[in-house]
Amino acid sequence: MSHLKERLEKNCLNCNTQVTGRFCQNCGQENVEVKESIWHLLMHFIEDLTHFDGKLWKTLKLLLLKPASLTKYYMDGKRATYLHPIRMYLFVSAVFFFFIFTGESNNQESFKKEVNAKVAAQVPKQKLDSAKKEINDFKFQIGKDTFNYKSLETYEADQNKLPVSNRANWLVDKLVKQQIHLYQKYKGDTFELGKAVIEQFQHYFSRILYISLPIFAFFVWILYRRNKEHFFVDHLIFSIHIYCAFFIILFVVKIIDNIYEFFVHNPFTLLDVAVPFVLFFYLYKSLRNHFHQTRAKTILKFFILNVLTLVLMSVLMGTFFLLSVYNL
Repeated sequence: MSHLKERLEKNCLNCNTQVTGRFCQNCGQENVEVKESIWHLLMHFIEDLTHFDGKLWKTLKLLLLKPASLTKYYMDGKRATYLHPIRMYLFVSAVFFFFIFTGESNNQESFKKEVNAKVAAQVPKQKLDSAKKEINDFKFQIGKDTFNYKSLETYEADQNKLPVSNRANWLVDKLVKQQIHLYQKYKGDTFELGKAVIEQFQHYFSRILYISLPIFAFFVWILYRRNKEHFFVDHLIFSIHIYCAFFIILFVVKIIDNIYEFFVHNPFTLLDVAVPFVLFFYLYKSLRNHFHQTRAKTILKFFILNVLTLVLMSVLMGTFFLLSVYNL
């Protein structure tokens, strides 16, 4: 219930039903004054953020401290007390992606200036000029022949001079033309090119995780298909909870890292090293608690699941990285 003043009029502003109390008995809307102050808006935002229908903190506590328990409660029908998995995933992933990439461009700019300053101070001017001259031309090697290309026209002319059997295939041809285009577009500035590719890849990163989620659930289903108590949708809910837990852990680590670096001016190396072990342990405990198999079987399936996931993420990241380069 909000803290806004109740309207004197008893007609619901949403459905025009005559209201007998503070809430409309037809649609449930609260019959309050529609004019809100900045303070009311702020309080409403904080209230929604901290309560999230009274479920957020209960859900997160259970999710992080008791791996797989949230999935069990959902499957047992205890759903009113906790957030719906899809709703939680959308909320957690949105917060994660918003904050995890914030400030990256500023860090890249400062890194570029720092590197340029160090290079200028350490490399003799003659060698630096020579290095710049060497990268003025785009170099690409086909077979045993090396060509320097400053334009697409030069590349195509050289390709036409070759025998058909020695010409670049369709994929290589596309990649070379795109590389020449990017080299010309960014005027040979490899740092700017790399930054643009990374920024484009960041836009695709959430899609990688969205695509990988049902495939990860499929891997879990394959490994535990003999368990007739769980259907594919159950494995999907289990996977959503795993992803949400990983997002939250990484988000918390990111915040701690930023605070530590702000005061100490060095990355929190020990924490960064510990993160993979925390994630692996959480996944292992989730599998063990959810499927109730022996420790040996769980470890074996945990290992297989991680190998399959590593292959999956490598393929997806490679594919979307190429898309990032091609779509610049």
